[in-house]
Amino acid sequence: MKIQIGANTELAAAADELRRKVFMEEQGVPTDEVLDGRNPESTHVVIFDCNTPIATARVTMLNAGHYRIGLVAVEQSNRGQRLGERVMQAAMHYIFSAGGKDIFLTAQQQVVGFYEKHGFEQSGAVEYLESGFVLVPMRYVCKET
Repeated sequence: MKIQIGANTELAAAADELRRKVFMEEQGVPTDEVLDGRNPESTHVVIFDCNTPIATARVTMLNAGHYRIGLVAVEQSNRGQRLGERVMQAAMHYIFSAGGKDIFLTAQQQVVGFYEKHGFEQSGAVEYLESGFVLVPMRYVCKET
């Protein structure tokens, strides 16, 4: 397995392939919520097994020092191998290396605990979507040492 981080179109295409499987096919998330057109302005973190994407996250800079992690996904047959942790650690390391201080994300309600283990806290009102999904805004603030 190898982790790749970058903004190139090949990496974005591999990430989108996995996002389609996990979010759209498996979970029924509407297409426009997954394929939102933000790939060109984002950096993609993808874990590959051979040439197959098995975990991914997308990092988008909001403005100086502020970033958003989104579309974190692990291929169904590879869950339970801590790949979600690895992709989050890689994304956060990338952000901190770029001088990031605040990281935002929106978590599906059932995975809030996963993000809390990475230091994120709820940062706003829960959103109830027509599709039935419940989203929780979360934030990580870099602790100065």
